[in-house]
Amino acid sequence: MGGGEMGARIRDYNWADSPLGPVETWPQSLRTCVRIMLTSRQPIWIGWGKEFIKLYNDPYKAIVGGKHPRALGQPASVVWKDIWDYVQPLLVKLVEKDEGTYEESQLLIMERNGYPEETYYTFSYTPIPGDDGRTAGLICA
Repeated sequence: MGGGEMGARIRDYNWADSPLGPVETWPQSLRTCVRIMLTSRQPIWIGWGKEFIKLYNDPYKAIVGGKHPRALGQPASVVWKDIWDYVQPLLVKLVEKDEGTYEESQLLIMERNGYPEETYYTFSYTPIPGDDGRTAGLICA
C-alpha cells in the first residue's frame, strides 16, 4: 500500500472500533480511493459514511495542521467544526443529489494550529459510490 506516514497510520489505525469497521469489510470503492489518495502527491482527503470519517494523505497534513494526527478517523464535523457552516451544505448536496462541487479560491477562516487563520482554498468534493451505487463518501482534492 505504501503511502508514507499516513499509509502507515491508516494501516495501524484500529478501524474495527470506528464507524468504518475493519478494513477487510470496506467496500472496494473505498479501498481503491484510499490507494489512489496514498499514491498521489496532491493533498487529498476522503470522507466515508454518514459522518464522513476522515482519511488523508501526507501532502494533506499541512492543510489539517495542528489537528494531525488526531484528525484521522474522526468525523468531518469534528475536524472542521470551525468551517462546518460552510462545508455541511456542500456535503448535503453531494449526498442528496449525487453531485460534486468545485470551489475556487474560497475564503475559509480555519483553526488549524490553535488560532483562526484566513485561508483560501480551491477544492472539489467528488462523490464516491458505495456497493449499492448510492453516494457513500467523497474524495476531496
